[in-house]
Amino acid sequence: MRRVVGDSMAPTLTPGSIVIALNVLAPRPGDIVVAWAKGREVIKRVHDVNEAGIELRGDNASHSTDSRQYGRINPSDIYGRVVYVKATT
Repeated sequence: MRRVVGDSMAPTLTPGSIVIALNVLAPRPGDIVVAWAKGREVIKRVHDVNEAGIELRGDNASHSTDSRQYGRINPSDIYGRVVYVKATT
């Protein structure tokens, strides 16, 4: 269980929302994942998967630090795929 911080995934995920992520063997484009990137935990959408790694992007590009800045991540850096969201009211 993780709490969303920041606007990088808005409007899909809003600050303060709670997400639950489960282990995933093979993330697919479109999945929202909890991952380790550039020394911190992030919640991002899988944009592309290939032999070079996994590209993550935020839904709100103008407020997101993602693979466009820090590059692709390894599959082992993904903790899980988001399967539940409890939005803040």
